[in-house]
Amino acid sequence: MRILKLLILVFVLGIPSKTSAQEIYNADYSFTIEGLPAGENMRLAYYLGDKQYIKQESLSQEGGLVNFKIDTLHVGLCMLVFPDNNYFEFVAKEPRVMMKTNKDDVIGAMEVIASEENAKLYEYLKYNNERQNDFQKLEANTELSDAQKATMGMDMEQKGVEKRKEFIEKYPESYLAQLIASSMEYEPKEAPGDLSEDEADAYQFYDYKNHYFDNIDFSKSDLLYSPVYHPKMMAYLDQLTVQQPDSLIAAVDYLLKGTSANEEYFKYTLITLLNKFAKAKVICQDEVYLHLIDTYYLKGKAIWMDEEGLSKLKNSADNLRNNLCGGLAVDFELPDVNGANQSLYTQIADWTVLAFMQTDCIPCEKTLEEFSKFEETEMPSFKVVTVFREGDKTAWKGLLMNNTKPNWVNLMNVNGTLDVLRDYNIQSYPSLYLLDKDKRIVIKRVSASQINDYLKSLKQ
Repeated sequence: MRILKLLILVFVLGIPSKTSAQEIYNADYSFTIEGLPAGENMRLAYYLGDKQYIKQESLSQEGGLVNFKIDTLHVGLCMLVFPDNNYFEFVAKEPRVMMKTNKDDVIGAMEVIASEENAKLYEYLKYNNERQNDFQKLEANTELSDAQKATMGMDMEQKGVEKRKEFIEKYPESYLAQLIASSMEYEPKEAPGDLSEDEADAYQFYDYKNHYFDNIDFSKSDLLYSPVYHPKMMAYLDQLTVQQPDSLIAAVDYLLKGTSANEEYFKYTLITLLNKFAKAKVICQDEVYLHLIDTYYLKGKAIWMDEEGLSKLKNSADNLRNNLCGGLAVDFELPDVNGANQSLYTQIADWTVLAFMQTDCIPCEKTLEEFSKFEETEMPSFKVVTVFREGDKTAWKGLLMNNTKPNWVNLMNVNGTLDVLRDYNIQSYPSLYLLDKDKRIVIKRVSASQINDYLKSLKQ
């Protein structure tokens, strides 16, 4: 058995009220588990993407009987979960399921009394158990060399691939066939012989990438209710896509076009992508987040969203428009410590560190200290421009006295003249930008040490 952390039945931004999924009505699922005491709280749970949700709870009866009567359930892979969060899986595709097993050997002792789908599933799981045992025996064999083990292991792996294909051919319409097929790797075509080695590698990579989702049928959402789709989607984005905004935008559009035939797949994919890029820690990926809002949410494609939710997303997007990486920073004019107005664009430097601060802020003070310790001889020419939130001017000047250099420009945002939220998306302090000589945004929302490393790298 396996162990998992279960969630209550809550889904961020809502479970679909209208669904195109195949559903089971008036399901009657019974499990007899030898060795299970009476009175144990058992839970039937299901997958949705990368999460698991409790559908129903039931107390075990004498003889280890557990019964669930469910009005509506999506077709998919479900779990019977024990009080200690150990569990075993079964297919929910038929209205009646009866299974019998032993608590200490769920797969080996499994007897499927009523359910063709689960008879097929456990035929495969028992085969897979035997195969894993064979691998363990091979690894433990002290009479074989590592090279012999590697050769025999590769042979066993190839036989495993052939066996999985046999199961798909034997039960082509089963949920098992979908699960196995979706987990099998596509074999890229041989590259044309007239290509260089690098060109051949690129040819095979893009062929593999273009066929990555071939074994998932997006017209029906059965595999969305399994642990299959979410990790494939994340692998496509994180491992098969260059981590630059243009490439990622093309990738998310590809995913959303592919899932558009099914409302549930599309909704899950769009919500997951938005959440992923809203929380992205990679510098400058917020352009992907803005693209998702503009192209899908604000164009009426997220039909589940209400006006309030869309308004919040629009405000979030508007706060990004003026400060995307590669764009020109918004100019401003603010007073310095002597009361003289200074403009951002009149500061001449190869590089400008633009730092948004406030006086009552220990992290801001530490950041200023880090700036003052930059080894300028190891970096190209740069200037620091600080913009402090309006506050006590005496405290401001006192803070700068010990943590500034003559060529720094220190400004205060008096009367909120600069709309830091709209123009620079400042939601916390300190917030740092690095601008090039034309005042284009190169990196943003980074630490002082990251700016230090970046500037040093330019001199290497």
